[in-house]
Parts: sequence; C-alpha cells; structure tokens
Amino acid sequence: MGKTSNRGLGALFIRIALAAYFIITGLCMLGVGGSVKASQAGAAVYEIFNGDLAKIIAIVVAIVILIGGICVAITIFRDLGNFDNTAMLILTVLWIIIAVVADVFTSSFGVSKLDGNAMFWILNVAKDLLIIGGLLSIR
Repeated sequence: MGKTSNRGLGALFIRIALAAYFIITGLCMLGVGGSVKASQAGAAVYEIFNGDLAKIIAIVVAIVILIGGICVAITIFRDLGNFDNTAMLILTVLWIIIAVVADVFTSSFGVSKLDGNAMFWILNVAKDLLIIGGLLSIR
C-alpha cells in the first residue's frame, strides 16, 4: 500500500515539474522571458532549418511544447484518454529530437563545447534524459 501512494505522489510531482518546465520553455521560445533550454531548442531548430522557415518551425515547436505542457497540467486533474497518450508521444519524440540536435550537433551547446565546460554539457544531457524519462513514465 505504501508503494502505491509513493508512486502516485512521485507521478504527481513529475507531472507538476514537466508541466511547469514545458509551459515556461514554450513561453520563452515565443519571446516571453528567456531560458537556457528555450535557447537550446531554438538553436536546434536553426541548426536544421534556415531563414523564415526556421522562424516558422521555431514558433510551431514552441506552440507544441506549450500545448504539451498544458496537457500535462490538465492530466494532474483529469484523464484525457487517448489524446493524452498521443500528446505525450508527440512531446517525447519532439523532445528527443531537440535533445539530440541541441546536445550533440549545435555549435553553441553541443559536443563541440565539451572542451570549454564539460559539466554544463553533462548537466544538460542529464536534464534532457530526466525529462524524457519523466514523459515515458507518465504516458
């Protein structure tokens, strides 16, 4: 019985943290404030796309992240059924792509920065793995 309540409480904390993280990151990517992860996600988009297309894709990614965060927040109070699973799957795949591109390939945050500040890079990779693991655990 104790394990069930711990899992429920742990899942609640994960949902709250992920909801806040994605909502804030989405807002920052849309220009409301600023965060390191929003900069990394934007850098990942601009690493793949150029010009106006990159701007449009960055806005779409920001909106998807924001909607995903709102969906996670709603699931704290209400089950969204299959929509919840679909939203979490889309958010997980999107976050894996952002993490790989930002942490490995971008010139401003990727592996090329290991010589300058390896701890910063390792912390970012660990944070992305925690986010992906959290998304997979609440799906």
